[in-house]
Formats: sequence, C-alpha cells, structure tokens
Amino acid sequence: MTGGGTATAEKKSLKLRILEEFEPSRFVPNLMAGFVVGIIVVIVSISLATLIFSGELAQYLPDGIGLVLYSGIIVTGLVSLTSSYSGMIAYPQERVAPILAVIATFILSGMSGHYPTEQIFLTVVAAITLASLTNGIFLSALGFFKLGGLIRFIPYPVIGGFLAGTGWLLVRGSIGVMSGLHVSLEEMHHLFETAVVLKWGTGVVFGIVMVIVTHRISHFLTMPALVLGGVAVFYIVLLIGQWSPTEARNAGWLLGPFPEASMWKPLSVKAFSQANWSAISAQTGNLATILLISVVSVLLNSGALELIVKKDIDLNRELKVSGASNLLVALGGGTVGFHSLAISRLVNKMGADSRLVGVVAAIMCALMLLFGTAVLEYLPRLILGGLLFYLGMHFLVDGVYDAWFRLTKADYAVVIMILAFVGFFGYLHGVVVGIIACVILFLVNYSRVDVVKHALTGENHHSNVDRPTRHFRILHRNGQRLYIFKLQGFIFFGTANGLLEQVRKRIDNAELPPLQFMILDFSNVSGIDSSSTLSFIKMKQLAEKNGFTLIFTHLSSEINRQLQKEGFDEGSSEIYRTFTDLDYAEEWCENQILDGEHISASEYDNIELHDQLRENFPEGFDLDKMLSYFERLEVEENYYLMRQNDPAKDLFLIEKGQVTAKLILDEGKEIRLRTMCPGTIVGEVGLILKEPRSATVVTDRPSTIYRLSAESLKKMNENDPGIAVSFHNFITRLIAERLANANKAIQSILE
Repeated sequence: MTGGGTATAEKKSLKLRILEEFEPSRFVPNLMAGFVVGIIVVIVSISLATLIFSGELAQYLPDGIGLVLYSGIIVTGLVSLTSSYSGMIAYPQERVAPILAVIATFILSGMSGHYPTEQIFLTVVAAITLASLTNGIFLSALGFFKLGGLIRFIPYPVIGGFLAGTGWLLVRGSIGVMSGLHVSLEEMHHLFETAVVLKWGTGVVFGIVMVIVTHRISHFLTMPALVLGGVAVFYIVLLIGQWSPTEARNAGWLLGPFPEASMWKPLSVKAFSQANWSAISAQTGNLATILLISVVSVLLNSGALELIVKKDIDLNRELKVSGASNLLVALGGGTVGFHSLAISRLVNKMGADSRLVGVVAAIMCALMLLFGTAVLEYLPRLILGGLLFYLGMHFLVDGVYDAWFRLTKADYAVVIMILAFVGFFGYLHGVVVGIIACVILFLVNYSRVDVVKHALTGENHHSNVDRPTRHFRILHRNGQRLYIFKLQGFIFFGTANGLLEQVRKRIDNAELPPLQFMILDFSNVSGIDSSSTLSFIKMKQLAEKNGFTLIFTHLSSEINRQLQKEGFDEGSSEIYRTFTDLDYAEEWCENQILDGEHISASEYDNIELHDQLRENFPEGFDLDKMLSYFERLEVEENYYLMRQNDPAKDLFLIEKGQVTAKLILDEGKEIRLRTMCPGTIVGEVGLILKEPRSATVVTDRPSTIYRLSAESLKKMNENDPGIAVSFHNFITRLIAERLANANKAIQSILE
C-alpha cells in the first residue's frame, strides 16, 4: 500500500508540474523566451555555417547550414530537457566554429586541385563529425568519472587567452564572410579595394553598433531587434538605390542562391566513407583544442550560471548531458555544441525558468531546417558577418580590455601572448605556448614563496621536556646553537635553493655563536622533486665543513627514499640524523648541549629533593615541614600516576626518574605532551581547578615520587598557612614560567 501510494503521489506531482507549465503566468513568458532564443540560435547557426563553409565551399553552404541547424535541434532540445537546471540553454558554439573554420581552410588548401570539390566538402564534414564524436565521448567520460573539478587545474590566463583567440578568429572570419575572400597576408591587398571595403566595412559598423547598444541596453529583445532592424535598413537602401535582390545577390551582398530542396541531409556515413583521413589526421592538434575549450566552457558556464540563478547545478551531470547531445549530433554530421552562459542568463532575466524555452527554440530550428531555404536567400551577408564580428568583439573585450583591470601584468602578458600565437600560428600553438608560459609563471611565483614556515631557535622553542631550572637556564643560554626550520609546501629546485641560502646566512652570521644543530622539520611538506635534493646535499656538505649536525624530522617514506638515494643514510655519518618528530629531535639536541656542559640529563637523580627545591623557596623555609604533607612513593617503570579523564585528587613532585604526560586519542594513538625530570611537578592544574585529568601520566623508568593529596593540601592550608603560601607561590611561579616559555614560542612563530 505504501509503495502504491508513493507512485500515485509521484504521478500526481508530475501531472501537477505539467499543468503548471501551461498556466498563463508561466506559459506566456516561457513561450516568448523560447521564440527569442529560437531566433538567436537560428541566426547564430547560419552565421557559424557561413563562417565554416566559405570560399570554394560556399556552394555547399545550404548543406552546412542544415548540419548546424540540426546540431541546434539536438543540443538545444536535449540539454534543455535533461540539464540539472531547467533554464539551461545550449546551442552550436561560436567558440568552436573558428577552429572548425581553420580546419576547413587547411583541408581545402591541402586538397584543392587534387581532389573533387565534393570530396573536399565531405572531408570537412567528416572532420566536423569526428570533432562532435570525440567531444561527446570525452565529455561523457569526464561526467561519468565525476571529474568536473578538473577545471580548477586550468590557469585562468590560459582560459582568457583561448577566449581572446576565439574572438580574434571570429573577427577575422567575419571579414571573410562579408567580403567573400579568404583573409590572409597573400590576399590582404584585395580587402582594401573600394567595392570590398564597402562590403565588410558596413558589416563592421553594424557589429560595432551591436556592441555599443547591447552594452547599454540589456533588454532581451535588443539583439533580435537589431538584427531585424539591420535587415530592414539594408532593404531600404536597396529600394533607394533601385537594386533588386537578384542584383544584390549577384554582387555578393546576399546569401544564395540555394537549391529549393530542404537542407535536411544527414551526411555522416557518406562523409566518413569518402573522407581523406590523412588530411583530417593533420588537424589532430586543432581537434584536441576543441575538446579543451568544450570542457572549460561547459564547466565555467555552468559554474557561473549557478551563482547568477542562485541554484545548485550538477557539473558532472552537465558534462554527461553535453556529451550525450554531441554524440547524437555526430550521427547526423553536425557540429559541436554546449552550454551558453549568455543565453541562459538572458532567459533568466526574462523571468523564464522552464524546459519549454529550449524545446520551443529547438522546434524553430527544425522549422528553419525543413522550410527555410527561401528565407535564407534574402539574408544580407553584412548582417551575418556583423553578428560574427559582434560575437568576436564580445570575446576580445572580455579577454583583452576587461582583463587589463582584473589580471596582474604577468597574467595579462600570457593572455596577449596566447592571442598573438593564435592569430599568427593557430590554436594549437597558442595552447602550447599558453600552458608553457603559465607553468613558467607558476614556477617563478612559487619560487618566491618562502618554503620556511617558521625559523626558530633553542632560545625560544624547546622540547616538551620539563627540566630543572638550572638545566633550563643553560639551554636558554646556548639556544642560538640550535636552529630550527619548519618547512612547508612542495619543495623544488627554486624553493630549495632559497632554503640553502638561509642556512648559509645563519652559518656566516659572526654575531651568533657557532651552529651546533640544524633541524629541518618536514611535517608540513607535501613532497620534494629530484632537483631539490642537490640543495640538501650542499647543506650536508656545509654541516661537514662547519661541524654541525643536520637533522631531518617528520620525513615521509617517499621523501626518505629520495634522500637515501642521494646518500642520506643515518648510519653513514655522524653529521646527519633523522627523528620521527620535532619534539624528540629537540630533546636529543638539548641533551647533547647539556652533555657539552658536563651535565647529565639524570644529574638530579643523585640529588635529594630538598636540594632540588631549595632555590625555589625563600631562605630559611622549612622544606621538611612542607614535605611532611607528602607521601613518598617508590614506583617501577610504566607506573600510571594518573589516567586521562579520571578525577584530579593529587599532584606529584618528582625526586628521581622521569615521567611523561600523554594524550590518548580515540583510535589508541598516543601523543607526548610533556616529559618531566627530577625537580618538576605534575598534576597541579587539575588539582587546583578541580577538573578531570586532561592527560595520562606514566613513569618512563623506576622513579621516586612525592604525592600530595587534595586532603593533605587542605590540611596544609589550615594548619600551616605560611608553608601553604610559599608552596602556592612555588606552583604559581612554575605555571608562570611555562606560560612565559609558551608565549615566547608563539611570538617567535608569529614574527
């Protein structure tokens, strides 16, 4: 019953959603938006086809228009129906069309005069089909394996350079569409003949007008109105000049003439069977560039639209949707298409948020595909070329002008470099140069990042070992002999050389005592490259020459393997050591410094507690009286003085031996907090604050401990207030010293 009820509810919900789509308040704006988008997609599709099928291929323009309109039907309709955002619009892309035009030009120049024109046309169609097919497979695979996040690894200057290069190719292609000439250095002089300048010059003026008007007026009807107005003005001029459409067409001002049959001719099978595949294989680089631009565009457009409409958009789903639509497009020989940020945003501004918008636009493409040949013959070339010029300027303004105010000078230089290489050599060269430039720029910038996160000394940073006051003073006095570099990030030859220079600077500083220990802490290092090991080898040589010990801590297994290959074997030399963490490395160094002062770390094991404590109390203080409140304990190794989370009932004075406070984590892992030597106290904070134990304390070796219970402390306060005050002052001073040392360590880190 529950399952049936759920199914019925879902059917009612679906029916309700369908009915809501036909409510006048939603249906009218969605239908209107669909017509506007349909007009834009049709006009852009015709413009893109005119760009690709020009020159000797112009006779096949109706077939080319049919292929692009077919792409519009599939891409616009399928993406609208299956996108994770109901207002998403996709269509045949102007970002890819210039590259397809370049591919067509290269195929034409390589095959012209050697192969029939029809075979050249079919080879171009096969290349376009292959681009759609590989694009569909690639996008689908990225979406299936949830790799939408790859976009974050593409530097923005490279993307900006691609877009600017696309804009330049659109502008250059628009001149060719309007003039009827192939824009190249060889034919440049023909472009400035009076009759030719008049054709492309008027189109450029129309494109500039579109740029200015659409920038100032953001209404959704602006672009359709400009296109229709431009056509009307053109025919008014013809009427004034008493030119017939036929005369204008013969003079190259109009498209056509076209055959009267419909433009619906799926050519993929025929094209694949008769194509010259050697000519297509030479365009592998340009085809690969299309893949890159498609992925970047789908993800960037979807991500930007997500912020505009304030709704979640599934990037991986958009990749799969775009991939599926391109696979279907390839079946009919159509061109690459994907999401459009500009048109999707336009739909959102029109108050439309329905899949009906894309469906209506796809239907309009289908009607033009089946019945629109007669209409196309009356479209002025300057209007289509002007639209291409407008689209190209849109990319150039965003990638060149606006980028000047957004990017650093170095990043902006990369954009201009890519644009120049795309303009002079082609997309592939621009891609390669752009990526190389960004890698170099990254390495230069990253090498400026200080690999040293913190530079510390034994004067302001100590191990987690509580030592007698006398020992601590000795360590503080000799603290500059111990230098600590806490490293960060990925270390490569640039940053490693900077670290080496800092080590040399410390060694050459005559104002400081000779260096005895140099610790390099790798706890925040993600990895090192093979070239950086040369700097570490030089540090090892400096250690041998200057007589200090080089110590590495927190080495990962991979970094350790890399260093061992370069001769960093701890057993082979006394000047090199490794420790699992910084704490134990500092403890070892401190013990060596004390040994150098002929002081044993266990020196206080042979000194009575009275003598250890004497300097911490005023002269004449009755230590025996105070210790009478303590219980003397002789304990073995691994004896637990306290356990984490237990109630705090006592504190301990250490006379002999050593104890360690450990933090026990949930998974059973232990972290050393403090190690305490003779003459130190433990457990005082918990007892004073009456809070549960924050750590576990266990003896490291057989020890003599004095225990003061909470009851005994209470008796001391009541019976001997003078003794109690001195004892509390002693504890207060210990806590203050620990706090002061901690503050010094923090200050040294913040400096």
